[in-house]
Amino acid sequence: MSPLIPLRYLVDRWQQPRSRADEVRALRQRLLQQPSAHAVSETEAALARELLQLRLQLSQAIGAVESCKTCAIGHPPPHGHFAGGHCCGLTTEDAFNDDELAALRQAGTTPGRLRPPPAGSDHAGCAFRGALGCSLATADRPNLCLRYLCPDLQREVSARGDLDRIEAIGTRMEAAYLQFITVRRQRLDAEEDRALRSGPTQP
Repeated sequence: MSPLIPLRYLVDRWQQPRSRADEVRALRQRLLQQPSAHAVSETEAALARELLQLRLQLSQAIGAVESCKTCAIGHPPPHGHFAGGHCCGLTTEDAFNDDELAALRQAGTTPGRLRPPPAGSDHAGCAFRGALGCSLATADRPNLCLRYLCPDLQREVSARGDLDRIEAIGTRMEAAYLQFITVRRQRLDAEEDRALRSGPTQP
């Protein structure tokens, strides 16, 4: 574990609800357990870089929208705790599964870039969800979060004439993500097989 994680945790505990501070610390630790781009095949690392570029492209294509600011009104907590960001009411662990964390780590996300919302923000759903939206930069968000288009958001970007372009980027992202998962699983299976073969022999 990085020596900076406990220090960041102390700062988070002072500024944030304990539940958020605990979830962010656990996520930072899980991120560091994933190998960096230098420790995996070029194919796997290239897919992680491709996913990063697609996240940036998709975010730019969606642009500033109004529907995400009020989509949670009238819904029960945690989804409806804030006026917007209904889809961000999921748990942190569900948003950041091991495949998502592996892709982020290989694309350059570091524990220090996993920053919670400003002090004083309630914890409702994902640890990075605040009253003003997500506290993470686009490059550090899970692919799931960028790719998901709720019905309200679909209608808004469709009215602008951008839905086809946005869905095309999303389709490319989904394909790259599924390929990344496959390549990563093959690596993990190979590592497990080597570990079994190198284990202690029976007398």
